[in-house]
Amino acid sequence: MRVKVLDSTALFIGFTEGGGAELVTCREVLEEVKYGGGRFRAAAIRGGGLVKILEPSEDYVERVRETALRAGEHDLSETDIKLLALALQLFDEGADVSIITSDYSIQNLAEIMGLKVEPILHRGIRKMVKWTAYCEMCGWRGEARPGTPCPRCGARLKRRPSEEVSRED
Repeated sequence: MRVKVLDSTALFIGFTEGGGAELVTCREVLEEVKYGGGRFRAAAIRGGGLVKILEPSEDYVERVRETALRAGEHDLSETDIKLLALALQLFDEGADVSIITSDYSIQNLAEIMGLKVEPILHRGIRKMVKWTAYCEMCGWRGEARPGTPCPRCGARLKRRPSEEVSRED
């Protein structure tokens, strides 16, 4: 079975052509569309049956959180995590899954987890990277959330790619 997992950008731009694939998303994506000015579009999607609304199991949500942490992808929202968890769960259940997204962090983590991505609105990522936090003031580097205080000097941390990574198996 071919499945296309849609993020909010895909729904905002009206992506409804699955080319024979089943179109799915999670409830949180639909909520983003609804509260992002697409209330009528969200209602049409929910009522029209073009896109199935599915929820990932908590086990898959946790797997994605752990992978995101290892990859330094600290900026993923709960919606992003659930979307990736849904795609991973469907993939593990035997579906031929593609994620339709314009979000670079989703693309990066999906590629790391071995999931296919179909970028929209732009070319998509060129390589998978692991991110590391660093401090411009004192030079500290390590595992931390960008925007939080540096553990050494208290300045705001930033992030940069620390290495290219390969897919998880």
